[in-house]
Order: sequence, then structure tokens, then C-alpha cells
Amino acid sequence: MFPESNRHKQQGSALVLAIFIIVVMLAVVLSLSRLLLSSSESLVYEVQGTRAFLAAQSGLELLLTEVLPRDDNAACQQATLRFSDAGLEGCTASVSCQASALLPAGSTTSQLYQLTSVGHCTANEFVTSRTLVVEVRQ
Repeated sequence: MFPESNRHKQQGSALVLAIFIIVVMLAVVLSLSRLLLSSSESLVYEVQGTRAFLAAQSGLELLLTEVLPRDDNAACQQATLRFSDAGLEGCTASVSCQASALLPAGSTTSQLYQLTSVGHCTANEFVTSRTLVVEVRQ
């Protein structure tokens, strides 16, 4: 069918083709694994960012109960909250309050407060933080 000289020249071509296919498949597998790793890291940062946001929001809500109490004895202070429940474990909230001068509001004067809360969450080597600021008039 084929002359002996042609068959001798074609020896090893299947080996070269097999090595080429293996190299291409290895490149595809490596790029897919890198994509998967990057995707999982961004998912962790998204979850940690949400937890940090919720920790900061919880800190603001707790500070608001002191700035706007039912008995009109407002207290503007700073605090650091450490959360121990399962949803916010490893998170802290640093809250602070600044009272500014009295502002006229119609026929009465009112106090203006600026509340700042910084939520930090740490899980393994992933650290995220979110800052929330709200102004309240009393």
C-alpha cells in the first residue's frame, strides 16, 4: 500500500500529535482552574463584605438607641462591639458619635448628631471592612 520509504518518514508523527494534544489540554485545565479559584475568592469577598456591612449597620442601630432614647437623655459616645453569634462571628463594629451645634428647626432648636460605624470582618486571610455614616436630628 505505502512504499517503505514513506512509512519510515511518518514514524513518530502520532507521538508529536499526542504531545501537542496533551499540552493543549493541560493549558485548558490550568486556565479553568485559575478561573475557578478567582471566582471562589470573589465570592468570599462578597460574602465577607456583606457581613461587614451588616456589622456596621448593627453598630449604628445600637448607637441610635442611645442618641435617641425614649426618656430624652441622649448620650453621644464611642464604642466597639464584638459579635459572637454565628452570622457575625469574627466581626466587630467601631461606632462613634459627634454632636454639632444646635440648629434652628422651625420654632424649636434641635441637636445634630453624626454617627459613624465601621464594620470589620476577618475569616482566615480575608479581611473586609465597610463604613456607614448617618446624620440624625433630635
